[in-house]
Amino acid sequence: PLWNHKVTTANYTVYNSSVSPTMNATVGQPSSSSKLCMSCHDGTVALDSFAGAIGTHNITGTALLGTDLANDHPISFTYDTALATADTQLESPFSASKVDAAGTVPLFNGKVECATCHQPHSNDIPPFMRRGNGNSALCLVCHKK
Repeated sequence: PLWNHKVTTANYTVYNSSVSPTMNATVGQPSSSSKLCMSCHDGTVALDSFAGAIGTHNITGTALLGTDLANDHPISFTYDTALATADTQLESPFSASKVDAAGTVPLFNGKVECATCHQPHSNDIPPFMRRGNGNSALCLVCHKK
């Protein structure tokens, strides 16, 4: 209810599983909380587009992802035990709401979203990560060695 920023209506080029043929998930357009993230990070909506006002300041630099997400980590796909069973390179998630037992890596309605790995409200672990990724620690919560 507090979200007052214009939400993107962009269409995205999403992660392509032909690059990684072992990817068994179906990746569609960003959904849920990822659409909120992309409302600033795709560059199609100005940062200061609030309360119906058309903003004039867009995000720049490395935080600008654009609408081509083909070479980025896939988002908005269901991550469950069935996927982990089909893709032997993945760990099974702890539950439909969290990947790890500690709950530091959340799922959103059973899906991996931007905020699964990124903590949008804290930059204690740059760049806004939920866990440190030294020795691929964050990646290894989902991916097997």
